Amino acid sequence: MSAIHDLIAQVSDPRLRERLSAEWATASQDKKFGLVFEDHLPELLPLYGVKLRRGDLVCRKLGPLKEVWQVRTLRDGVATCIKPQDGAHPDEANASASTPVVFPVDDLLVVREFGEPIFLALVPIDAVANGPADAPWHTLIEADNYHALQLLTYLYEGQVDCIYIDPPYNTGARDWKYNNDYVDSNDSWRHSKWLAFMEKRLKLAKRLLKPDTGVLIVTIDEHEVHHLGMLLESLFPEVFRQLVTIVINQKGVEQGRFARVEEYACYCFFGESAVSEGADDLLSTRLEGVSSQVAASSGPPRWERLQRGGNNATPEARFGLFYPIYIDRIAKRIASVGRPLPKGEMPASDTLGIESIAWPIRRDGSYATWQVGPETLERLIDRGFVRLGGFDKKRQTWTILYLGSKAQQQIASGVLQIVRRDEHLGCVEVAYSNTQQRSLKTVWHRSLHDSGMYGSGLLKSIIGKAGAFSFPKSLYSTRDAVAAVVGCRPQALIVDFFAGSGTTLNAVNLINATDGGQRRCILVTNNEVSAEEAENLRARGLQPSDSDWEAVGICRSVTWPRSKFTIRGQRDDGTALPGDYLTGKSVEREKSRHVTQIGFVDPVTLDTPAKKKQVLALIDGLPQTLVKDLCPFIVSEDHKASILFDTAASGDWLEALADQEHISDFFIVTPIKKLFDGLKEQVVDLLGPLLVSEDEKRPMGAGFAANLAYFKLDFLDKERVALKRAFREILPLLWLKAGAVGARPELPAGAAEPIVFVPEGNNFAVLLDEGRLTKLLQSLSGRSNLSHVFIVTDADESFKAMAAEVLDTLRQENPGLQVVQLYRDYLTNFMINKRQGGTTVAASGAQG
Repeated sequence: MSAIHDLIAQVSDPRLRERLSAEWATASQDKKFGLVFEDHLPELLPLYGVKLRRGDLVCRKLGPLKEVWQVRTLRDGVATCIKPQDGAHPDEANASASTPVVFPVDDLLVVREFGEPIFLALVPIDAVANGPADAPWHTLIEADNYHALQLLTYLYEGQVDCIYIDPPYNTGARDWKYNNDYVDSNDSWRHSKWLAFMEKRLKLAKRLLKPDTGVLIVTIDEHEVHHLGMLLESLFPEVFRQLVTIVINQKGVEQGRFARVEEYACYCFFGESAVSEGADDLLSTRLEGVSSQVAASSGPPRWERLQRGGNNATPEARFGLFYPIYIDRIAKRIASVGRPLPKGEMPASDTLGIESIAWPIRRDGSYATWQVGPETLERLIDRGFVRLGGFDKKRQTWTILYLGSKAQQQIASGVLQIVRRDEHLGCVEVAYSNTQQRSLKTVWHRSLHDSGMYGSGLLKSIIGKAGAFSFPKSLYSTRDAVAAVVGCRPQALIVDFFAGSGTTLNAVNLINATDGGQRRCILVTNNEVSAEEAENLRARGLQPSDSDWEAVGICRSVTWPRSKFTIRGQRDDGTALPGDYLTGKSVEREKSRHVTQIGFVDPVTLDTPAKKKQVLALIDGLPQTLVKDLCPFIVSEDHKASILFDTAASGDWLEALADQEHISDFFIVTPIKKLFDGLKEQVVDLLGPLLVSEDEKRPMGAGFAANLAYFKLDFLDKERVALKRAFREILPLLWLKAGAVGARPELPAGAAEPIVFVPEGNNFAVLLDEGRLTKLLQSLSGRSNLSHVFIVTDADESFKAMAAEVLDTLRQENPGLQVVQLYRDYLTNFMINKRQGGTTVAASGAQG
């Protein structure tokens, strides 16, 4: 007999001795090479505000959660309790399990052991509606995430496209709890507890994901990254896994040796799931195979100005190119093209300076011409190659842009691709073909991923106070992590069950606003307070479930306010959120070109190449090697600056500058201010404003066209559900199960349960009296947006017959319609963590 067997044999309590023996046998049989950790005692969840019943597990409110008793009797405000009969939570400090102990009911708290059969519901807390009435709603659930995951398996098993979670990093900083106790660096079991904690939740998470295309993303740092990798490998051996390194703090965190700058995202790809490709691989500093100008900006191809520059671009010289263009000011697009004015005729005064007509007008008020004639322009408009810029208040006319002959040739040859056409604006979006499909790298290095500026700093600007949440993710690292797998899934369902400050919902709303998607996000977070805050609250005589305690919990003080404020674009006091989001798309905007006078040098003295090189030494962007002999000016296709040494050669200089759109800085050597001003005006008229590519911005104060429903998890009495008396409580679940489309329906206060429930604006219906099927079908006649019909009945055969009739009647106009048996499917789902049989009929069957 081994030493461990000898020690077990010395245990006097027979139930405890038997359990220890069984646990050791299991441990010794299952131990294998790889990840080994303790299977800790089951986690317990305190249920504040739940009424005690005979048979409940309880603990003392002011005692340890793990000291569990079972209620034997309740009488006159007193509970008689014994230790649980299964010995699951032995406590040597107390009397024998057979000795009853008496407690005042007010001193006790109901607890639930993870794995017990529980019956869950959602209590509406609040909502914000800022999107279309018929749009799907996001969901925020305040709950322990284990039980919330159990609920979500009932609602969305096998339906989730992406799970993105940012669990506690287990740094030893007392930032997470196991069995209601903070885990810190002094806990020798903290790694084992973390793994047990994660394993339970990841097993449930797997059930949520689409088996063929689902993706799990877990962010983590160095403390648990290797343990996590082995856990994921053991739980999901069939998936393809990759580890992405994300630089989140370029300054680095000093740790005595190397300064840490990164965290990690572990991707688990189920089935045929893949990564969306795009123009940015999130690592490269320049795009390969593209001109230096485009590579420098990482932006889209150039659109040229339709207005022609140069001294010969006048109505007198080119009267066929001088005509009005009519503008639709509301739609911000070109409405039609006018005909050229007869030679010598000028526009009528009432057609000038108004936003409905564009004329080619220079900055000095003189007339120029367009680049192409009206017939050519109309053909370009038909092809989507013309777009409206901004209204120039100084010139009192519009800037109009078009894809010139070079860009058109690149489209024809395949160098450029038409990505899409904006039917509202009437123009195409183009991109370089060799930048369209770029695989994301496994190391991400982008300044937008900085967790200080775009995590803590951004949260402060939203909430209005600093320190609301420790270490929030960068909005943009979360956006990029999620968009990598749902960028091509505009209807995706995303779940985050470690929601924290709510960054994931903020990111999903930004993705939707950028590409017009209708992705839906489900957030789950508890309402815990920090260890320090808990001590302060207890010193004030407060305890969990008190309103003042709950008000400072993470969900109510950070997650919900952030989500609400970002959707509305303003805080509760009406203050608009400051700043802008960066959408991830590149846009072009006009920027003034810089023309600088070098007046401290007399051009006559620049009579040698060496002296001109001395001038270039003062200018960034022009190497001295460009000076060739006695050149009067420098214009280079490879540099963004140009210089005129000799104003006598200004005509040749301006001619050389034609079509050199990339040049942004000009230097003119002359001590004469009037001469400089004239040449500056000619440069600006010749090339117009510089079109620069930059990240598209979206004002945070604009909010998002989105809706969000906020719930708190609740527990139902099984008998109440079995007796069909819980329709009001389960109604939010039915709405969510049907996709959360339209405003959440409610029964009026005090109203009796209806026989047939067909809410307006929603995509589901409920039959509560199986004898009224005909009435239900009449109510649904002509409906074409149904996804679910729920039928309340205990008779399986009756349900199958009714489900078949519903599908025969409604399936043609409602493909994919599912018929679900209440309350059988609900009760079955939550029984003893074990899937049991039931009847299911979708377009090919029913659910029960």
